[in-house]
Amino acid sequence: MKRSRTIVSLCVLFVQAAICFAQSPTSLAAPSYVTVAFNAAVLQTAEAKHVFGDLQAKFGPRQTHLQQLNAQIESLKKQINDNTASLSEAEKSAKLHALDTEERQMQREADDFKGDADSASQQAFQSVAQKLYAFLQDYAKQHAYTLVIDRGSDAAPVVWYAAANADITVELIKAYDLKAAATPRSRTNTNPQLPPAPTPR
Repeated sequence: MKRSRTIVSLCVLFVQAAICFAQSPTSLAAPSYVTVAFNAAVLQTAEAKHVFGDLQAKFGPRQTHLQQLNAQIESLKKQINDNTASLSEAEKSAKLHALDTEERQMQREADDFKGDADSASQQAFQSVAQKLYAFLQDYAKQHAYTLVIDRGSDAAPVVWYAAANADITVELIKAYDLKAAATPRSRTNTNPQLPPAPTPR
């Protein structure tokens, strides 16, 4: 009988110890998982908007030149089509040659424009992305997040479901912008060797 009471007493002690351990402030906290749309966050920062605005201003003249060249080509095509019957073979041949020359020129310049614009945009994106990634590490530690998952985009989701309050994209952008505004920094170099727009002929 005494042995049974002893066993019961020990069981009670074990249960009480387990309850106390579960309620102890030193026990591990539940993991905190959050998501972020990282690429979208990069593009929505004030810094990225400023940098890409500078790129738009730099590439604007070249884009305008291409539009003017395209208008010249369309005008020449119309002249040829509208006056086919009245043009001599020599005149028609000359205009077709001029049209071919301008189309080749436009194709070369359009390819160069796309290559330069894509390269500059990629460099600008990577510059901001690297800084936002470094900031995210500190931000996650400060908020005691166990795991931060890139949720991808709506078109190509990586996370199929997450509660609305699990996404920190908006909060991350706001925090990054506040820190960036309070930190003196030099302007991002967005391709200072950008070639000028050619002069339309």
